[in-house]
Amino acid sequence: MNPTELPEWSALAQRRRALDQVRIPALFQSDPKREERFRFEAATLVADLSRNFLDTETMSALVALARATGLEARRDALLGGAIVNPSEQRPAWHTALRTAPADGATASRLAMDRERFLQFAQALRAGQVRGAGGEAIDTVVCIGIGGSDLGPRLVTEALGPSSGPRVMFASNLDSADLQESLRRCAPATTLFACISKSFSTLETMENLGAALAWLKAEGPGLAPASHLAAVTSQPERACAFGIDPERIFTFPDWVGGRFSLWSACGIGIAVAHGREAFEDLLEGAGALDAHFAQAPLESNLPTLLGMLGLWYVNFWGVNSRAVIPYAHRLRKLPAYLQQLEMESLGKRVDLSGRALAIDTGPVVWGEVGSNAQHSVFQWLHQGTGWIPLDILLVAANDESSDARLRQLNQFARAQADALAWGDALLGAASPPPHAACCGNRPSTLISLPRLDARSIGALLALHEHRVFVQSVAWSVNAFDQWGVEIGKRLMALRNQGSSVRQ
Repeated sequence: MNPTELPEWSALAQRRRALDQVRIPALFQSDPKREERFRFEAATLVADLSRNFLDTETMSALVALARATGLEARRDALLGGAIVNPSEQRPAWHTALRTAPADGATASRLAMDRERFLQFAQALRAGQVRGAGGEAIDTVVCIGIGGSDLGPRLVTEALGPSSGPRVMFASNLDSADLQESLRRCAPATTLFACISKSFSTLETMENLGAALAWLKAEGPGLAPASHLAAVTSQPERACAFGIDPERIFTFPDWVGGRFSLWSACGIGIAVAHGREAFEDLLEGAGALDAHFAQAPLESNLPTLLGMLGLWYVNFWGVNSRAVIPYAHRLRKLPAYLQQLEMESLGKRVDLSGRALAIDTGPVVWGEVGSNAQHSVFQWLHQGTGWIPLDILLVAANDESSDARLRQLNQFARAQADALAWGDALLGAASPPPHAACCGNRPSTLISLPRLDARSIGALLALHEHRVFVQSVAWSVNAFDQWGVEIGKRLMALRNQGSSVRQ
């Protein structure tokens, strides 16, 4: 399906022309209830879309396009475990990891897999898992890359200091990354958790080998098997490597890497913060899943955010968006969303293999607030171009006894207003050209009630479904990543001595 051939696409082109000369402040002037009208809630999250190039007619047209592209049926297929990844003939049923599916056999298997790794995490937290020398494990180094690293690392950091064993992460093939963790480890009390869906990812296996070499050099006489665990969809490979089957935790091969933190891949989260936190994470995501499944498209937050993204890419020619979380513990969110969105939507052909005539996923980037205010906000306020922003804040900070946290939220809201209204809000005389900030730059404010596991689960599920909405509208496969493979294949050819350039 070519969405540009739909009448709903043409209707949006008309809306674009209608808003061409309209400024964001004027939209507020013409609608005193605009902020209320463009405020949406889902699973305790609140999104304020009022500072965007939107009016009610445009919002209705965006929803109409989503409906015309078959979003509701495709959503039901996704949530029902149907094959939605045609190039690999797989479901993408990661939602089943957080909400028990109707299929009893699948639900039972997933529950068993979850219980195994949660019990192991609890045993680690209780000091019951011991190294070869009999000392309790007090440090877990999670070795993975991509989705096996970004999501679990983000959540582990977002939930704050560990209440259990220290959990660290190593992903980069550059030895400096692993060495940074090893400098803080004692061989007798360290466990390495290798997280790899295939148990063959080059970077992960190289780092695992380096970790074992360090263990043998720094802890002579320690049996490596007592210091290893694995998370994989290929348990026989982990077993052949020498890892104790009791410490091999599995998940289905239909769970994509960037959607895998809800599985045993999130073992670091459970070790650092406990079973209850991990289960709360699943509950928060499940609540957002239920909203996505049940809410009418007109108030369906993933649908609205996804179609707003399409609106900017295809009708305003914007090829980038920024994510600015005003919470230090969410500092890894931009990197996580880079993978989620750019790996899912960086596609140039549609589901039928035909070249697309329209742009798809934009570049995603960001920086934590308030640091961003002293760097990229110069371009955002006064650059010759503009891009939409997502500004995230934690509502509980408004009532914090820490003045700095209250100021964070004040800054977040002030920046959103400054982007929209510019220096007109200051009420002063016109500034000189070099100091002028013209405003009329869009942003979306997303508020979490607090920085806890439920809210973080909902936030990440929101973005997963936002991506899926856009993939449906653009008719692309959000669940494969063939572009990730080409460099690996080329390196393998070079290592074999093959000529790769003519």
